[in-house]
Amino acid sequence: MTKIHAIRQEFQEPFRDVVKGFALMHYSRRATAETLGINNSYFYKICTRFDLHRYFVRADYLPICKPPGHKKGKRRYTDEELLAALRQYSQRITMKHYDAIQQKPCADTIIRRFGTWKKAKKIASGI
Repeated sequence: MTKIHAIRQEFQEPFRDVVKGFALMHYSRRATAETLGINNSYFYKICTRFDLHRYFVRADYLPICKPPGHKKGKRRYTDEELLAALRQYSQRITMKHYDAIQQKPCADTIIRRFGTWKKAKKIASGI
């Protein structure tokens, strides 16, 4: 018995209606797949086959089903704050040494903002 047949039997209604019901309850595709015990990529293929994607509207998802965004309370640094932290040290400082000396912001934060460590040091020095 396939997973679709098992779900149909468990819920006593057609698979399409089961999935549509979860979508109308504002579940995300991922949460629906997880609840039904189906692999995400397989569930995506099934949704395509049965034309079920149209029922899943990202804006309507339950808060718990939405992908994580910027965490509240987490510090957001301005470009100038990141560059000022970098200017405190020699142009020859490596990421490893910077992280050993400086607690916040970490080197990864600077790299995410400016692309590379070398580019961030160049901008900080004004070259």
